[in-house]
Amino acid sequence: MEVRRTPTVESIATALLDYVAEDVRTDLCSEHPAAAVEAHFGPIGCQALPGANINRGSCSIDGHYEPNLDPERPWIFYADDVHEDRVRFTILHEVGHHLLVNVAAELLDDLDTLGGSADSAAQVEEVVCHRFAGCLLVPDELLHGTIGGQRVTPDHVVAVHEKGAASWEACAVRVAQTMTTAGAVVLLREGATVGFCAASSRMDSAWWPRGSRLDPNGPLSRGLRLRQTAQPEQYRFGLGYPRSMFCDTLPIHGGLAVGVLSDKPSDGGLSIIEEPEPVWKERAQFCEWHPGVERDVSWCDRCKGRRCPECGRCGCNHPAQNPVCPSCGLMNPTRIGASMCRDCETDLG
Repeated sequence: MEVRRTPTVESIATALLDYVAEDVRTDLCSEHPAAAVEAHFGPIGCQALPGANINRGSCSIDGHYEPNLDPERPWIFYADDVHEDRVRFTILHEVGHHLLVNVAAELLDDLDTLGGSADSAAQVEEVVCHRFAGCLLVPDELLHGTIGGQRVTPDHVVAVHEKGAASWEACAVRVAQTMTTAGAVVLLREGATVGFCAASSRMDSAWWPRGSRLDPNGPLSRGLRLRQTAQPEQYRFGLGYPRSMFCDTLPIHGGLAVGVLSDKPSDGGLSIIEEPEPVWKERAQFCEWHPGVERDVSWCDRCKGRRCPECGRCGCNHPAQNPVCPSCGLMNPTRIGASMCRDCETDLG
């Protein structure tokens, strides 16, 4: 008896791709996407609208699919006031919805199984259609031929973009999906913020929202100007659950750069990243037993201070408070068993 495996987003998207012939895939990536869709998926129609007129509903991109608006044909409506790469991705995403409703209806059961509820299944369908569109524009063969088993670098993202027909965002997502270690592909735009971030599966749900600020002293904040390799960076800087990683950056043009973060350095160096020191480790502290001598040796975890190089004492050790001298009335050091301070003893000979 054959045991049915639990469906995944990848398995559903892969099954959906099987409904698109190789020659159709070529036309979808090279011809105008609306014309290619109408030619190969008739009677479906495609209609361009200003982005403000797009009723996205649960759809997460600049378009939506209407199977019941017209009894004669289903329609794809898409925004025409965005970049052409975005238009292509949007239309192919909506083709995924069309296939699920018409020729791949058996996959709807997998969506229900994976989602567990109607609302969750709708969200899973969005992710599947994203993966479907991304795989059409950036095929697995392209990824394997460009990256192979190498550690991902910004040059790989650029090469995939040049060889494929996808937007920078779609390329970032597809390249991040190939990463076998914890990592992410970050697109940098004007301003010291995250333009877009696609995290690898090893990052779990720790995603970096678009528009998040960058560490002003980190390599990503310099990414629009400098090519950098294996520099320490803080993923999710300033947010909950930040993570220290290695970062490579590559400027593309004045308003775009690609950054790749990974827990493994791309230059093959040691995978050791020093966590930023707590504030208490940056204070200068001096030994009470040896005035003027800074405590700058090792650390005491109990008092959060360093030790004196002369006596090894830390902040846990404090000298006994000197008593008031009955002779001069000052709180000066006193010899054990003496009735006056050392200064008075010296003055009296």
